[in-house]
Amino acid sequence: MISFEMGNGIPVKLLTGTVFFNKKHKKSQFFILRLWYKGVMILPVIILAVVIDLCLGEPPSSVHPTVWMGKQIGFLKKLSSKLNPRRLKAADFIWGILIVLSGIALWGTILFIFEEIFENRPWFLLLLSAPLLKVSFSLRYLIFSAAEIRNALNEGDLDRARTQTAWHLVSRNTRELDEKEISSCVIESLSENITDSFSSPLFYFLIAGLPGAWCYRFINTSDAMIAYRTETLEWLGKFTAWCDSLLNLIPARLTGIMICVGAFITPGVSGKQAWRIMIRDRGNTESPNAGWTMAAMAGALSCRLEKRDCYVLGAGMELPVPDRIDLCLRLTICTLLLTLAGLILFYGGARWVLNTVV
Repeated sequence: MISFEMGNGIPVKLLTGTVFFNKKHKKSQFFILRLWYKGVMILPVIILAVVIDLCLGEPPSSVHPTVWMGKQIGFLKKLSSKLNPRRLKAADFIWGILIVLSGIALWGTILFIFEEIFENRPWFLLLLSAPLLKVSFSLRYLIFSAAEIRNALNEGDLDRARTQTAWHLVSRNTRELDEKEISSCVIESLSENITDSFSSPLFYFLIAGLPGAWCYRFINTSDAMIAYRTETLEWLGKFTAWCDSLLNLIPARLTGIMICVGAFITPGVSGKQAWRIMIRDRGNTESPNAGWTMAAMAGALSCRLEKRDCYVLGAGMELPVPDRIDLCLRLTICTLLLTLAGLILFYGGARWVLNTVV
């Protein structure tokens, strides 16, 4: 939150910087003094949130906001079935819009009130904002889940690997997948979730603070729960899917580029091929965003990623063996660091442009 001062000295609060209107100048001037969030530096909040995630992982389900969001979405989904038993498309579509708006209104308001309460207490804001930001993203769970499946594959326990993959990472049926297809699932999930589980929440935190990060998390959770092309869910989840695709538009492309950059500095992978396959295959997935990161990862690891009857990324190469998961984990960690730096630079650059142009 930032201060905005007009020529008469009346302050107005905004989200991205300090603005002063001066009657002596024809246009407003933006003086961006530092990257502050509600009087607290943005970077320490993000770093502390990442440290909390890596050290402590996820909070208990009983107090996890994402679980509460899921319960809210589940309740509204059941209510839609009762109110619209004939599954009228228009009614489902309108109800889907209401689901999204209800989440934005509820969670955005809660976080906005929190920020207002602690606005003049920067140290409290720092200490409380970090754990609240942490619950909008998840790194430890994603990385540890992938490592656990890799261990099961290395031990030759395919059944356990299949079960863990279906439980932790993907919604597809894994019962008939072989070792290489399970490895492909893990790599696909890791590369796609760099965006969903890290880049996008932080991107919207930089733009709109904690309300932005939590509202993104609600929409992404809603997309995971109701945005399916089935007879009962297609129109209910259509608006959610549109919102999720729009919100991930910039973060997914930025993350794909960071995977390519990371591949140039990570031993054992190819940055040149990552870029080539990303540009070639980014449109092969049904999602307008997922293909960017998955294709980049396929190229970097020199392997083919494939979901039966849905898409193929890196055609002409072999499906990955379990050892590729190790390389993927190393590249993922490198990408996370680069993406964090990229987001900060993107945010600072946008503010510089605003300062220069406006």
